[in-house]
Amino acid sequence: MANLFHFKPRAEITAEENLRAFINKCRDELTVFGSELDWNAHVWPKLAVFAKLGVTTRKPRPEQLMADDFVEFAKAYFRYQQGHKPTGTKNELKALRAVESALIQVNGNASIVGLSIVCLDEAIVLTKQHYSDGGAYHCGREIERLARFVSTHHLIPANLKTWKSPIPRPSDTTKTGKEAKAARDKKLPDEIALNALAEIFASDPSDGRDIFTTSVFAMLMSAPSRISEILALPADCEVIEKDNNGVERYGWRFFSGKGFEGDIKWIPTVMVEVAKTAVKRAKQLSSEARKLATWIEKHPDKFYRHKNCPKVADDEPLTATQVCQALGLKNDRALTNLRSRGLATQDGRYTLDTLCLHIQERLPDDFPFFDREKGIKYSNALFALNKNQFHGNRGCLPVELHQPTNNFFNNDIIIRNILGHAHRNIFDRHDYRSATGQRLKVTSHQARHLLNTIAQRGGLSNLEIAKWSGRADVRQNRTYNHMTEYELVAMAEKIDTSKTMFGPVGEVSKNLPVTAQEFNTLEQAAAHVTEFGFCVHDYTMSPCEKYRDCINCSEQVCIKGDSSKLERMKERLVRTEGLLKNSEKVVEEGDAGADRWFTYHQKTATRLRELVSIIENPEIEEGAQIKLRGNDFSQLRRVAQKKAVESISSDHPDNEEASVLEDISKMLGGGIG
Repeated sequence: MANLFHFKPRAEITAEENLRAFINKCRDELTVFGSELDWNAHVWPKLAVFAKLGVTTRKPRPEQLMADDFVEFAKAYFRYQQGHKPTGTKNELKALRAVESALIQVNGNASIVGLSIVCLDEAIVLTKQHYSDGGAYHCGREIERLARFVSTHHLIPANLKTWKSPIPRPSDTTKTGKEAKAARDKKLPDEIALNALAEIFASDPSDGRDIFTTSVFAMLMSAPSRISEILALPADCEVIEKDNNGVERYGWRFFSGKGFEGDIKWIPTVMVEVAKTAVKRAKQLSSEARKLATWIEKHPDKFYRHKNCPKVADDEPLTATQVCQALGLKNDRALTNLRSRGLATQDGRYTLDTLCLHIQERLPDDFPFFDREKGIKYSNALFALNKNQFHGNRGCLPVELHQPTNNFFNNDIIIRNILGHAHRNIFDRHDYRSATGQRLKVTSHQARHLLNTIAQRGGLSNLEIAKWSGRADVRQNRTYNHMTEYELVAMAEKIDTSKTMFGPVGEVSKNLPVTAQEFNTLEQAAAHVTEFGFCVHDYTMSPCEKYRDCINCSEQVCIKGDSSKLERMKERLVRTEGLLKNSEKVVEEGDAGADRWFTYHQKTATRLRELVSIIENPEIEEGAQIKLRGNDFSQLRRVAQKKAVESISSDHPDNEEASVLEDISKMLGGGIG
């Protein structure tokens, strides 16, 4: 466990002296990231790159490194904060880069002692220029945290404790409108791609890469998890317990990210068999790698004898071909393969004992740990693999280990445009395409968004969703909720049926006259009989806009079982269809007004057919109230739709006029009753 301390400044010395003491203690006494950490290096592998703002490479040039008078503080602060509150995002680096750049611009040097309100404000300006809205918000919070830390611990002369970041939290994506829908669609997986993965999984694939990809995605669809959490699962993750009712429940025990510590994620009953199959297949994939890891742990000085290993004594000299056979290299390129590994190509140079030392040098950096933080070893890692296990051109190496990363998985379900058609993902290999013939793709995180949205639709509480997803803060649920505004309203109506928001469904009640106060509290205050049913228009709000055109009105309610009104509908339908048939020639000739007349009566005929079909449906009970949803015909809608199509098909599809007309068209025919 890392040695930690809480730095306590001394009031009787200067800020510069406290700063030197802080840096020295973090360098010499802290063991966060390991006691063997190379403090003087500007690149801490897999941890941090102490480079200037805007530098994205992991191998920066000397001129891209942080200034000498700032980097020592940056290393100390980063190590201290990650020791006391470790995070996966490590946003401290963003703040440090922005602050260093601001110090140089304002003061001409990067010494943290010169930090001031002017520097902090400049850091915010730089942050907005270099990061997205979400990244800038988190960077601003870290700058605020840094300012409070250096002030509280007397590392600078100024008092900046009260300074606040002015960057607001990005607005939630759970809004209405076209942009909100596009944002939701981007976060959720494509349905065709989902079905394709399901079909490949169900076909019991034999290719190792297909088994790996479909098994991981099936597990992502079984419980809302991050890809890093799934790939770090132990082989013995499965848990079966009985609940309070004596029903067996199946889940996985693993360490979750974002502060929720270890926990069990229970799998919904409908996904249990899929989840079990995915874990079983993953265990089969990793069985040889786990055997190798177990052998190396128990016999570090003995060569692992896999099934193709030469049947010779440990100290018997090997030919070059036998060396390749022992290492799992292809014999047809024996000399090239040996040279690439720095080995001699002459016969008799190596034995299995000496090759054992070669294999020890090529073990993963953190061996035997697959994930040291979670305490999981390669010998018990569900997704431990052999080197080149899924490589198409190179043979699997039975004596070397490989840890699949997030990118290793995602590269098989995304489209890598930079490689063009040289990269074939799982959809390409199985010839799946979108409805328009485009290549398919998904991301691992889309499955998490989808499961959270399904949980919201199912009425799971925010606390339950946060726990199931492995979140410490229920407020983070908002980011993963992609229910549409119509779904949210429908949920609200189920909770309180008196709060109907999409128009009255109402009953015809035979009430005696009531007071004005009672009348105003009624959801449906009045109704009158029409030729085909009854009208529920609220005349206290506006006069009727569809006088004598009840069929095309969304406020008409019909009752199943009224045979006389059904006969009227059928008679009207016959007359309307006859008129339409006789008018086709007139429309083709282009007589003035004929197209408008034809559109109106075509709409009328369609709604009459729908009403007759519903009323005559034997599955619908007698007395049922039937009200067709929206899309009423009007001349305004017809013009708006026509203009919207013309604007969208023009050379400028994103112009403001097209957007406005499309919105008007949707509002006029939104189908919400």
